Amino acid sequence: MKHSYLFAILVGLVLSGSIVAQTVIAQDDFFSMGQWRPAYGIWTASGSLLQSDVKAGMARIDRPLPQTGVFLIEFVVKYVDGGYKGDRGRVTGPYHGGFGIHIGVDKPAPGKAWGNGRSYLLWLNYDDVVPPTSVHYGFRGQVYRSFSNSEMELMPEYNVEIYPREVVLENLDYLQYPLPVKIRVDTSTGEIRVYHPVETSYYYYFHLDPSLLKGSYVSFRTNSLAVEIDDFKVTKIR
Repeated sequence: MKHSYLFAILVGLVLSGSIVAQTVIAQDDFFSMGQWRPAYGIWTASGSLLQSDVKAGMARIDRPLPQTGVFLIEFVVKYVDGGYKGDRGRVTGPYHGGFGIHIGVDKPAPGKAWGNGRSYLLWLNYDDVVPPTSVHYGFRGQVYRSFSNSEMELMPEYNVEIYPREVVLENLDYLQYPLPVKIRVDTSTGEIRVYHPVETSYYYYFHLDPSLLKGSYVSFRTNSLAVEIDDFKVTKIR
C-alpha cells in the first residue's frame, strides 16, 4: 500500500508539473485593442482585430510579449479585401498581397518602416505582378531577417513555393474561410514549427538564429490586404 501511495504522489507531481509547464501567457479576444499598438495602417478591434487599409504596403501592429524558452503562438486569420486594383482586378488580377508575423522583436519601429528592429518575419505572400523569374513570384512562404527598422532581407533558403499560380487561382473561393495558424518557437535551439492548418499533426520546420528569437514584442503585418485576426493565444510550453 505504501508503494502504491508513493507512486500516486509521484504521478500527481509529474502531472501537475506538466500543467504548470504549459501556461497561457497571452490571450486576446479583441473586444478592445488591449496591449496591441498600431504602427501603420487602419487597425480596429470589435470582437476581432481588423486591418482595413488595402492600400497600406507596410501595415503593422505590435504587442509586448516576452519570448523565452519554448512557446506556441495560435491565432485565426481571414482575408477580407484587397490584393488587386479596381473592380476588374478583382476578377482578372493581377494579384499581390501578403500577411505575416514578426517574432523575436527587440524594439518595434515607431511607425511605418521596412524592417522592425531585430526580428524575424514569417511571411505568406502571393504575387503574380512580378515576372515569373522573380524570387517573389507565385504563392510563397518566406522568412525575412530584420536587422533594424530600415534593413531587412529575404532569407533565400527559406523562400518556398507553396502552390503553383494556377492552383491558387483555381481555389480563390477558399479565401472566404478563416485559416487557423499555429507556430511553435524554441528560443534555445532556434527550431520553428509551422503546423499544417488542416492536418494538425503535420508541421513544417526550420531553424533560425536563437539569439534573435528572445525578443520582447510580436507584430502582425499586412501588405495591400485587409485581414481579420482572432483568437490570439500564446502558451509557454517550457
